[in-house]
Amino acid sequence: MDHLNQALAEAERVFGDREKAAAWMSQPRAVFSNRSALQLACDEVGYQKVKDELSRLEHGFGC
Repeated sequence: MDHLNQALAEAERVFGDREKAAAWMSQPRAVFSNRSALQLACDEVGYQKVKDELSRLEHGFGC
């Protein structure tokens, strides 16, 4: 599975809904320097940033 699909699957798991995950992934985020998670998750470094932010959200530390 490529990084983008892994990030989408992780977002769906965290949000519990495919549409919510897709919306979160597609919106620019300040934490990602106003880029979307979709833009970042194409390589290993970006994927890790997206995964880390999803983990923070899952544990109540995100905005």
